[in-house]
Amino acid sequence: MIAERARIVGIAGGRMTLEPLGSACATCGSVKSCGTAKVGKLLPSGQRRLVLPAVAGGRVGEEIELTLPESALLAAAAAAYLPPLVGLIAGVVIGGSGIGGPIGAALGLALGFLAARALARGLAGRVQPVPLGRPVSAHVIPIEKE
Repeated sequence: MIAERARIVGIAGGRMTLEPLGSACATCGSVKSCGTAKVGKLLPSGQRRLVLPAVAGGRVGEEIELTLPESALLAAAAAAYLPPLVGLIAGVVIGGSGIGGPIGAALGLALGFLAARALARGLAGRVQPVPLGRPVSAHVIPIEKE
């Protein structure tokens, strides 16, 4: 199981809105030599929020621990990386030599990205973090209402 902490920032209608407390990249020992961390610095760093079913006794400002099975992470990674790779290779093979190879590779890669997007949408409802029962901290940090 992969575990991460999040803060409850809102509760309404039996659902709670959570903000992750940190980035895994910030705590990893390989952050200086990791390509993913370098790419992450180039992307917008807006705050991400999750909406999940509320836990009993949870209050705004409390921290909660979320878990995600490794199999869910593996399925998400396979859905993101395999279709573009297979599309790229298939496009090169089908395109053949000469100008057809690069054109086939580009078309195969584009189709692979479309397939990855469709797979991600299919996984989105099934691959969600699961809150671990009761909030993990008794200390409540006040949150300003928006």
